[in-house]
Amino acid sequence: MDELLPVLLSFPPHPPPPQPLSDVDYDRNIRSLVQTLTQVSTTPSKLIGGVSGGGDLLEILDPKINTLPYLYTLLAHISGPQGGKLPNAATSKVFAPGGPLWLKMVEFMDRFDPIQVRYAGQSWRRLVETVAKVARAASNPIVAIQPIRSAMLRLDPTTSCFTSTHTLFVRLCIEARAYRASCSILDNDIFHFPASLGKNPTNAPLLCAKHDSSSAYINSASGLSDTLNHKDHLQYFLYGAMLYIGMKRWDRALLFLEFAIMSPTGNTASMIQVEAYKKWVLVGLLLKGSPLPMPRTTNTQAARLYRSIAKPYDAIAETFKDGNAGRLRQEFEVGRKVWQDDCNTGLLLQVLNAFRRFAIKRLENTYAALSIPEIARRTSPDPNNHTETELYLISLVSDGHLNATLTQSSDPSHPSILRFATSSTTGPLARSEAEVYKELVEQATRTTRLAEHVKETDRKLALTKEYIEWARRLKKQKDAGGPMGEPNHMMELAGDDYGADEDMMADL
Repeated sequence: MDELLPVLLSFPPHPPPPQPLSDVDYDRNIRSLVQTLTQVSTTPSKLIGGVSGGGDLLEILDPKINTLPYLYTLLAHISGPQGGKLPNAATSKVFAPGGPLWLKMVEFMDRFDPIQVRYAGQSWRRLVETVAKVARAASNPIVAIQPIRSAMLRLDPTTSCFTSTHTLFVRLCIEARAYRASCSILDNDIFHFPASLGKNPTNAPLLCAKHDSSSAYINSASGLSDTLNHKDHLQYFLYGAMLYIGMKRWDRALLFLEFAIMSPTGNTASMIQVEAYKKWVLVGLLLKGSPLPMPRTTNTQAARLYRSIAKPYDAIAETFKDGNAGRLRQEFEVGRKVWQDDCNTGLLLQVLNAFRRFAIKRLENTYAALSIPEIARRTSPDPNNHTETELYLISLVSDGHLNATLTQSSDPSHPSILRFATSSTTGPLARSEAEVYKELVEQATRTTRLAEHVKETDRKLALTKEYIEWARRLKKQKDAGGPMGEPNHMMELAGDDYGADEDMMADL
């Protein structure tokens, strides 16, 4: 161990040299360190043995500076005599949440150097998955959420490149019912999937370089994500929608469910998508107050399958649209077993509660003002209980569901009047000029960020084998005097990489 310690502490140099290492030198030195650690880790005892003067490597190494040696040492402890085979050993005092090794793993995930772990992606992912296994083995999944969330955000602050860890994280949040804890990951939009670098990725950029997008270092060769299939991203969007539903963030829930049901499926659909469709119908009612049209890009055969399996849900939506509260309650009671089997009873109860709210909002399209008795007659389950109706209207206004004001008469014998706002610039929900300006700035920022990701995706597309073959065909057509398209835009995006050897190109 004593002869190995200087090697482990040799990189990165500490304190840092006056002249920082170039990306090429950094890349060469850290790859040499990874090679040494890989060889040493075949014998875990070399990393978990004691050092002169007592203690072990985890007490000497700093996870922020010596990230890779610390990581390999942690994994050596996990696979060594103390670790045995997870998850059985996960219940031991050493591995249990709050135990000494658990605390070391959590500290690492809060402090590691994100540049260094790009060179040991598979080991980083193994540690993340181990933390999840330990928490589940202890029947306490919530303790894994904060360290895994911290690790994801350290590796990629935007979390915009989808990985297998995304699905693992949202599943833990579902198991722990930690709805709000998921927001820092779920609220970041997904723009990329790990790209395939092909068999000989000699044209790949240096991992330690500064990249505009995390997709430059999260790829098929990085090990930072397990191999993905269609179920992984479908589960992510379904679980994410369920978390948003738990927070009553209906707009984001609807977006995630649409991503699931619109995903390419050939001429069929998975049961994950069917479950997403059922929830999409209900969330659409909660958000819009009426059935939504099927998203345009949904596969036709898949849409037919959704509707054939989810007929009770479509029946609820149509009854909701008709505006008959009694029939809606009957449909709910007839399908109670279906809702229970699908674990959607709570969501259906939300729909029933929302029916009255949308019935009142529809009055806004016809009337400028209505008395409380008239509103109670039209919308209340008990038309004679005017006090309950007035209190319900006050709650709608205070919660921001209704842009209206309630005027009480000075004469107690006269009923209160609900006056609907004439436009979005008046009433209690009217926004100030500063609020509108702030919203426009935020929207412009999101649009700029989206445009940057689209440009990066275009650049990658210009480097794929299919695009290059298409560009060559167009060039041949031009040389032969035939019609030609416009590949120049994509060629410019590709830059110097456009002329790279064909066998280096691979599908995204």
